[in-house]
Amino acid sequence: MKNRILLKINKGVIPVFVVFFVAFFLLYATFSMNGGENNSYTRLSEMKVDVKHEDGTVDSFDSNMFNFQSKNDKITMHLPLDEKLKKENQSINFFFYASVVKAYYKDKLLVSYGEDVKRHMIGHLKILIPVPMEAYGDEIRVEIQPTMDFMEDTFHFPVLMPIQNALFFPVLGKETSFSFFYMVLIGTFFAIAFLACQYFLQDYAKEGFWMMILINSIIAWYMGNTGMIYAVNANEDFNAIVEYIGMYMLFFSAPLFASYETVRPFVKKYLRFMGKLLSGVFALCLILYLLPTGYTFVKYLRIAQGIQIVMVFSALLSLLFPGKKAANMAEYIMQYGLIFVSLFGILEQIRIICATKITEDFPPILRWFAAAPFSRWLLYMLVLTFLSSYAFKVSNVVQKTLEEKNLKILAYTDNLSAMGNRQYLQRKLDILDKSRNRDYAVIFMDINDLKYTNDHFGHEEGDHLIRMVSSSIKKAMDNMSGFYGRNGGDEFLSVLIPANKATEVAKQINANLQKTKEEEKPVFPVSLSLGIANYREVEEERRFSGLEMISSSDVIRKADARMYEDKCVHKKKHPLVS
Repeated sequence: MKNRILLKINKGVIPVFVVFFVAFFLLYATFSMNGGENNSYTRLSEMKVDVKHEDGTVDSFDSNMFNFQSKNDKITMHLPLDEKLKKENQSINFFFYASVVKAYYKDKLLVSYGEDVKRHMIGHLKILIPVPMEAYGDEIRVEIQPTMDFMEDTFHFPVLMPIQNALFFPVLGKETSFSFFYMVLIGTFFAIAFLACQYFLQDYAKEGFWMMILINSIIAWYMGNTGMIYAVNANEDFNAIVEYIGMYMLFFSAPLFASYETVRPFVKKYLRFMGKLLSGVFALCLILYLLPTGYTFVKYLRIAQGIQIVMVFSALLSLLFPGKKAANMAEYIMQYGLIFVSLFGILEQIRIICATKITEDFPPILRWFAAAPFSRWLLYMLVLTFLSSYAFKVSNVVQKTLEEKNLKILAYTDNLSAMGNRQYLQRKLDILDKSRNRDYAVIFMDINDLKYTNDHFGHEEGDHLIRMVSSSIKKAMDNMSGFYGRNGGDEFLSVLIPANKATEVAKQINANLQKTKEEEKPVFPVSLSLGIANYREVEEERRFSGLEMISSSDVIRKADARMYEDKCVHKKKHPLVS
């Protein structure tokens, strides 16, 4: 039974994974073919950067590993273009964070970014500089005026590539990561919708709902923060809003999801209270942004970032120390997966802190560390940990539910006839009495000569007779409203709703039994005595006697009496057998 249950679950999961990976491959192939060819772009690693400080001093760098000290510093990048790179419709592409960026060829302004940013105010600017043909053999000069007192992250080399392929610059060299994260982002939207429909129907859906929102928010924040969203929509505001909404959604999704994993009462209450409170804060901020209030998500950005750190850290601690020992595969995956997530998280925080200080003068290992994609590895591990742990948890829940249902079915099923047993009939009759339904009839049946068959032909033949009768009853009750079962021994019961179908069904039962007898030609006698009674006639009889309250047991008693009369007739016709 266990293997069958797991097989059913696996059969349902396999198509989902197949569709996911096919879509993932197609998306990856699309981005690889449309912008990822190595011969279609060139990293401009031969660059010079001058950082002029307020006091007039200048720091010069010969690579992308530079930094600045104040928003009053002025950064000038010199990007030489070799004559061999000369092609039409080329562009220089790079990201820079929260700055005003202007590009010149000699004294001619080619493009300007960051001066007219209305809503998101700060964020990753995607810079695209069209290269004039006369610039080859010379240089492009880029002047940058920061709006922050520190460098947000390591600057990556500018890339020279065809303008028509510039859409793919944000995912250049990261096609696999983008394909994976984009598929997860879209997949979580569908999962959120599905689990929302199941939220109050299945226990596992609640935890899954908040987990999917958490994954969705983390991926949205990361793709906005790294500029990957530009590959989906080139609008600067859109990119920044996706990043900020993802960050704000982390406020409540992280604690609410973690509250389902911990068993510590105080921690659970704290996480759920903060999650509900901050979900209200998110809804309020979203409404204020959509309305013409002038509110922006960065108005209290530092406070928001502080809340994000506290909530994510609280959720992570509760997940790492849930107050229980790992008892199954889902819990082991969650426990050990989050250890690696925490490790990558610590490394990423150290990298961010150190990256703005590390320049070209530092040893190669530190320059590698400053550019290492720890955040990307963290997200891979986080998504795989959450999804695989939840998959095992759902598998366990489904398996347990199916086993419980199977046990319940066995408890209410007669093994010999494969029909409902006495407990099943009693349960259904109780429900019928509570429904106050007055339009039903009972067929009470008793197998004739079962004891004779057992005594003279053996119990195996007696069991065969029972199965013949039960099969005849099942066929007659197909497409009929009501229920039926074996009352025990040689007795069977059928309840028909409405009552006017009872006579038709009784005739069909006898016809089915006669047909089976003719087909199988058993050595033992085959016949059935039955009696029919309906609620309304019993109600009339009781009312005539001055008794008003009746139940299904009174109707069964009436049908049983009529069955006994039919059995007496049978005995008179077959005295030798009986």
